[in-house]
Amino acid sequence: MSFNVAGLQPYTDQLSTDLIIRAILKPQSVQNLTIKPNLTAGTTALNILGAGVSVQDYECGFAGATGNTTIFTQQNLVVATKQLKEIMCVEPLREYWISSVMSASAYANETPVFEQQIADLKVREINKYVESTLWAGDGSSLDGLVFQTSVAEGAIDGTSFAADFASATAAYDGFWGMVDALAAANPAVLQEDDLVMYVSYATYSKLVQSLQAKGNSILLQYPNISNVSGSPENSFVFPGTNIKVFAAPGIVDSGSPVSPTVILGPKKYAFFGTGLNNDQDKFRFYYDPSEDNIKFLAAWRMGTAAIANQFISTVA
Repeated sequence: MSFNVAGLQPYTDQLSTDLIIRAILKPQSVQNLTIKPNLTAGTTALNILGAGVSVQDYECGFAGATGNTTIFTQQNLVVATKQLKEIMCVEPLREYWISSVMSASAYANETPVFEQQIADLKVREINKYVESTLWAGDGSSLDGLVFQTSVAEGAIDGTSFAADFASATAAYDGFWGMVDALAAANPAVLQEDDLVMYVSYATYSKLVQSLQAKGNSILLQYPNISNVSGSPENSFVFPGTNIKVFAAPGIVDSGSPVSPTVILGPKKYAFFGTGLNNDQDKFRFYYDPSEDNIKFLAAWRMGTAAIANQFISTVA
């Protein structure tokens, strides 16, 4: 007998929103950014609250109020709607072993028992796209975080340290060079409690080797972070600091010779915008009787933004 798996539609009805959340929010880099949900496509102005402070000796009256200000600024976050569509004609599968788990019905209005595996595959593929695009942009409507935290966009200039991060012996010095340069230009940033150094896997490897060469045998404490693949991210808190070093899968070092991309700053000022947390973004598998095939649709919104002057970057 063959299996009748006409439960495809109930499966997606129940889990489609969960699938898209896994696809969009589980990439490792997203977990290391500030998520702004419920955004529509287009430009959203993020409201940023700051202050100018002038502390003086106490005196009666409000003459000492001069120089103290509350500052309202905005940072634009551009969000684009993305899609992944696929048409699946089931009938050709009957020529292969997979027919053993298909319905005997002449109507191809169901998939075999692989709907969950197919959905999980799409989750992983969208993961990869989101991970890459949030750093590199999409080449058209979206700029990525590498550009948005570059020196050209107002980040503190750390380009002179890029060569250090390409070396397993000098990466340690590059790390402290970036920290010192950030402290000199914006000392208040180092007091933040969410500092992250975003690097590529290659740079992460060089930095770990350079740190190990210093003789620190307990330098790595990997957190047990849950994600769609079940594996932890590559990260550690640099000894003697409050800075998390994170190997972002989407960061690709560029140039010839290769110049490492290193970005250091507070997580709270690097944003990932999405339309999730509503019922509009979801996965859909459905049978289309007008074309006699099964269709897959995933639609989601995404975009990034960063307050560049809160970061130091090796990207010119």
